[in-house]
Amino acid sequence: MIQRIQSLWLLLVVIIAALSFKFSFYVGTWMDGGVQHLQEPLNAYHPSVLVMIATVAVVIISLIAIFMFKSRRQQFWLIFLSFLLSLLLIYLYYFEINKYFLPGSGTMALTSIFVFALPVFLFMAMRGVRRDMKLLRSADRLRD
Repeated sequence: MIQRIQSLWLLLVVIIAALSFKFSFYVGTWMDGGVQHLQEPLNAYHPSVLVMIATVAVVIISLIAIFMFKSRRQQFWLIFLSFLLSLLLIYLYYFEINKYFLPGSGTMALTSIFVFALPVFLFMAMRGVRRDMKLLRSADRLRD
């Protein structure tokens, strides 16, 4: 299971995406019905359900992809789907910042790097699966 490098990349994705529930992406002044909430954090479960669903989907799909090591093609497509969801997740965070927070009232948290690292690690995992597929094709060619 963890004998290949893409499994390590996927394990990092699962851990980092799970940590995004705990740590904030953005901290700023949040408007709720005319009431300002100072220093309110934006993370994977507050205030948007869409961000939470996308984060949970990235975690679950990446966790499933770790155990799909015998079917590399399916593993590759699951990782690709998770990659697209991670890009959607970044878009949703920016959408939520523009929707709920006052412009210029907050800053990106240092832990927002977790969300930006997700597509990078997923890309590295896709690269590892492609290398394995290439290696197996060349080994099959040598056997024939």
